[in-house]
Amino acid sequence: MKKIYFNKVLFVKLCTILFLSGLFPFSSFAQLGGMSGSKISSLTVDVVDHKKVEFEPGFYHFQAKYSWDENSNLHDIYNTADSIKYTTGIYFRVTYGLWDKLEFGISASTDLSAIAIGSRYAFLQKEKWGLAVIAGANIPMGNRTIDQTIRNSSTLSQAGGGIVGSYSFTENFSADMTLQYLQYLKQSSDDDRGGTYLNLDLGYYIFNHQLQLISSFAYRHIANNIGNHDVLTFYPGLTIETGKNYIIVLSAMFDSWGKQEFKNTGFNFALTLTFD
Repeated sequence: MKKIYFNKVLFVKLCTILFLSGLFPFSSFAQLGGMSGSKISSLTVDVVDHKKVEFEPGFYHFQAKYSWDENSNLHDIYNTADSIKYTTGIYFRVTYGLWDKLEFGISASTDLSAIAIGSRYAFLQKEKWGLAVIAGANIPMGNRTIDQTIRNSSTLSQAGGGIVGSYSFTENFSADMTLQYLQYLKQSSDDDRGGTYLNLDLGYYIFNHQLQLISSFAYRHIANNIGNHDVLTFYPGLTIETGKNYIIVLSAMFDSWGKQEFKNTGFNFALTLTFD
């Protein structure tokens, strides 16, 4: 058996990467949650219809064998080549719409380790394009004992906001983009200075708007006392919209480039249900 040596610096970096990569699937609890979307990683300007409720359960799985260092070079996560990190879980979202302009909701994992509360207001909607603002908070919860004097990032709440833009090139082809920033409400022990997130989704409908083919791109940047953490992810996927009150979302994920982050691959399944 190969002997494994303990490296303190590597261990600290690995723990930081584990936290940043494992908060939540794909769009991640590092971003604002609780809001609806028409594609995969980006939000859209359109909100849930007046006095209607969306309920969305979802399942995700992703895995990683490699991580990027501070120079974007790939290395094995573990000292043994046959080791791999799996992350699997279930989550749900509930969103309520008002006046066809405003929505608010909550997202949570089934173990309730954290919840995300978010709202969106569509302040400008034209025939082909629109703009909306978003705001919300991510709150750690769960069933555990913590030392409040240490102030790990995983035990601190975040708050932030952003802007969403949507544009319809044709009746079938559209794009959504979301830019947001979140900041911890208290200073963390690793001096985390918040995160910036940029998402772009392109969707094209076929079969009389019953199937939407999607290419989604997501970039996130986080800085702390270890350095910069960056990752660029590609999400190919589709939505199936054959029913009146439900949408099925299927997507894969491929991390394409990063710094001090895991290189993840995986998939996601979500079922969006609408109730009057």
